[in-house]
Amino acid sequence: MDYYERVREFTELFDYGNDPSVTLVALVRRAGDFLEKIVGPKAANEGMARIIGSLSANGPSAWRDDLENGESSAYSEWAIGEQLHFLSAYARYGIDLTAREHESAADITNRLRAVIEAVEVLVDLCPLEQWLGEDRPRQLEETLLLAKNRWALDHGLPVEPEALAIFGGVTMGSMRNLLSGKTQIFTKIEGKIAANEALNWLADKRSFFPSIWESARREWDGEVHDLDYAQPVFVPQSRDGSVFHPGLKRGGAYTVGEKGNERQVDNFEEALSKLQEMRHPSWRRPGRGKGGWGIVSAIHWVRMTPAELDHLARVEMEGFDPAGPKIES
Repeated sequence: MDYYERVREFTELFDYGNDPSVTLVALVRRAGDFLEKIVGPKAANEGMARIIGSLSANGPSAWRDDLENGESSAYSEWAIGEQLHFLSAYARYGIDLTAREHESAADITNRLRAVIEAVEVLVDLCPLEQWLGEDRPRQLEETLLLAKNRWALDHGLPVEPEALAIFGGVTMGSMRNLLSGKTQIFTKIEGKIAANEALNWLADKRSFFPSIWESARREWDGEVHDLDYAQPVFVPQSRDGSVFHPGLKRGGAYTVGEKGNERQVDNFEEALSKLQEMRHPSWRRPGRGKGGWGIVSAIHWVRMTPAELDHLARVEMEGFDPAGPKIES
């Protein structure tokens, strides 16, 4: 499966079961409960409504319900949420969603390392057991586990049996059988498995995608993004100021719609038409800084010329941000 096929599958299958931000939502909810005991309901409600951002639709006192109702889109409200989305693609599909053609393998390596370290610090600081208990959603922990162990495989380091079981699509019971007794095929190294043995075993496992992040990245042919429009058009703009434009293709398609109801559209004009039909126009765009592609929602529409849209497309595809046309709200 090539880069674009992996991106498309990752986008289509990214849901509750593998979204690490599900754990974040539970933590944020408990953090709000904790703050309320310190500062009181009024101040806590106002603060939490601000924290959940655009999900707050029914006033400060309703932030818990708003957070629950918007759980599937919550990660796009927080910087670490976009980093987790980026990390999920690396952990499960061995790709870097943000890589550009001009970047070196060293650039990508440094970015991956930084995100893994940032998420590891977050998980270490989180009172997961104390706040969420044994039956907590473990998507955050599993994403970090897989990312750290894919990194280990990519660098010839031993891997944890728990991660290898997930990569290989087997239960931990089956993995334990491969580590001892008559069915043993792995050699333990301080409780872990040598990278070469793990990779040999994973070679024929359909559930595992060998890493291609060092060489595979989004391509751009340098051509102008021709539009059918001759006159200015209205495009949706999100709270962070970003707009929907022709440079937001990923895996050969635009992704529009709220999380859980996303669709892939090949053509910009058709994608814009779909957005115009939505009650809450939403689309995926690259996160700022080191994040992956997150969902944003429109707060209003702005008028842009084809030249302005084309400029934004060039900036996005070239991977830099020179001064460009000002977007008036």
